[in-house]
Amino acid sequence: MMRLLTGLALGCGLVGCIVFDRRSEPVTLHQFGAPTTAASRTSPVVFIPRTVIPAGLRRANIVLLDDMGRARLDDNHRWLAPLDRAFSEAVGRHLTHLTGLPVTAQAPAGQHGVLLLTLDKMEVAPAAEAEKPLFALPGGARPADAVMQVTARWEKSDGSPLSMRVHARRRLLKDSSADAFVRAQSANLAEICAEIAATLPALTP
Repeated sequence: MMRLLTGLALGCGLVGCIVFDRRSEPVTLHQFGAPTTAASRTSPVVFIPRTVIPAGLRRANIVLLDDMGRARLDDNHRWLAPLDRAFSEAVGRHLTHLTGLPVTAQAPAGQHGVLLLTLDKMEVAPAAEAEKPLFALPGGARPADAVMQVTARWEKSDGSPLSMRVHARRRLLKDSSADAFVRAQSANLAEICAEIAATLPALTP
């Protein structure tokens, strides 16, 4: 049964639906959008451990956390994999696509680069002032942004630090649904990964 569910989930791509039984409502499984280009270079290998994420996001559900710390959860919208693993895997796919470097989730032998990620923020915040509409109906839904902030720290395989940088992006949400949130954060993540790739340090002596 678990193999069947796993197969169905992997076949869904960015968003998929699974009905666990006839009495349950459909559960939509989400993952970050990212390319799946194969590595074109053999070295250096980049090791990306699981991302450090805030405690409030460590759950199967997609958490729509606002900038005041209030959370809205929908049990029918969940991550396809644990968020700390899914985030690192998405970053790895982006880096391979952008640089051709092979990326692994297991510490390799020999010389390699290490990318340590901390997901500082992944939340919903009031839209940036420039993106607010000129006219709004009283009582209408206020525009909101999907905000992402990531700290990326590069190290050598022996633990020697190379560089550290904080990357932040925000994008207007089309609506307040979990699907819109995942798509907006996928776009934020793609831009952050492009920044990370553009500032790639020398990973070998």
